[in-house]
Amino acid sequence: MNEKEQEQYEKTGYLTEPFRAFHIRDHRKMEFAFHYHDFYKIIYFVEGKVVYQIEGKSYRLKPHDFVLVGANVIHRAQIDETVPYERYIIYLSEDFLSQKTVSGESLKRCFEEAQKSQNRVLHFVPESYEDMVGCLLKMRKVEQQKYVPYHDFLLQSAFLEFMVLLNRNVIQQPKAFIETAVYHEKVVDVIAYIQEHLAEEINIDILAEKFYISKYYLMRQFRQATGYSVHQYLNEKRIQAARQMILSGMPPSTACYECGFKDYSTFARRFKEIVGTAPSRLR
Repeated sequence: MNEKEQEQYEKTGYLTEPFRAFHIRDHRKMEFAFHYHDFYKIIYFVEGKVVYQIEGKSYRLKPHDFVLVGANVIHRAQIDETVPYERYIIYLSEDFLSQKTVSGESLKRCFEEAQKSQNRVLHFVPESYEDMVGCLLKMRKVEQQKYVPYHDFLLQSAFLEFMVLLNRNVIQQPKAFIETAVYHEKVVDVIAYIQEHLAEEINIDILAEKFYISKYYLMRQFRQATGYSVHQYLNEKRIQAARQMILSGMPPSTACYECGFKDYSTFARRFKEIVGTAPSRLR
């Protein structure tokens, strides 16, 4: 896939395949707003000067860092365009990651551990990289040979091997998650509270009182860290949670109240604004 096609693919914001892998090296000015996807993303950072902001935390990336961005996780990259920026990017669908082995093992384990630790960047011990990077190089080579026999199987084989190795390293090296991110502790605590209490009444006054902080200071710091107001962030998280519930078979009217909305009309209006379709038509 060439650079022009890659830009268009990212611009659409959706994934129509089980997974998609890219290798990109560029040296140009790029600015990204805070955003999220309904698919999962892995970045393997090769070189450059990049700060990755994820759910209120900022990580200054180092060569060989892996970044795990879950579905509906708010993030953006801040890039210093004075030096080349090289990275591998993998997009993964929910359905693909949710597949399990007979023993119950899932490729989503690495993302679950990242969510649990609230840290999204990993740096493994040096000997862990040879096989994983070898798989990325193999995927890159196979991608360049689209018309060879069994191309799709070769690509999927290399990709599955990479994901197995990544998950094994996450399990075997729990301390690989980087804990040196820069963040405002109160903002991160508020984000965690919102995510855990979506069905409850939440507003800026309640949060300010609970976390012993001026509501105006919280509003300013929260927007600076996430790009969203508290109210916008809360709506985004509630709607995305409701979307998953509906896709799992829950009636929209039930999902509405399960996610903290007081009336269905407000829920339906917000849902259409954010998702782009009415909740009743989602399935």
